[in-house]
Amino acid sequence: MENKIAKFISLIFHPLLLPTYALTLIFSTDYYFVPVLPDDYKFLLIGFVFITSFILPVIMMLLLLKAKMINSLQMETQNERVLPLLIVAGFFFGIFYFLRESPQIANFNIFLLGSTVLVLISLVLNYFTKISIHMIAHGGLSGTFIGLALTYNQDIRLIIYCILLIAGLTAFARLKLKAHSQFQVYSGFLIGCVFMLCLFLFV
Repeated sequence: MENKIAKFISLIFHPLLLPTYALTLIFSTDYYFVPVLPDDYKFLLIGFVFITSFILPVIMMLLLLKAKMINSLQMETQNERVLPLLIVAGFFFGIFYFLRESPQIANFNIFLLGSTVLVLISLVLNYFTKISIHMIAHGGLSGTFIGLALTYNQDIRLIIYCILLIAGLTAFARLKLKAHSQFQVYSGFLIGCVFMLCLFLFV
């Protein structure tokens, strides 16, 4: 039963879904032009991000699986992760490039650029250890909103607490499934969090 719950948590908080969650959370704040953006525009943008950062990469992973370039969608070995990580980095950067001139979502664009870099960092670290990409992603999301809170001096503690709670649940899930060691999980979160926090504080 616990393994099924861990698999469910790993799925609904998959790294490819975090850009969609991040944009949705940003739209729930008062940063920049968010309060005056039409709801139709918000839904359209969330849908675009969901398709390009989740649906299309998943389709690419299924094609890799069909071509037997990966053995499973879980990509349990380090070698299997290389091409999928490059594909994800390409999609993330593509979304950033497409939206780069939209000042209404400048914070999200910074998040996307940082996410692209974190994917590439994951790719490098992958040659040394099977770092937890789930936790790098959740660390990045945590660092993003901590950075936003510090930069704009806004009280979004509830959002940050929820993000940290979800990160903790995801860490539990990855350890329960024996997908990673404690070092790979905790260091992944720390890398993602520190990198994104620095990005939002100093860019």
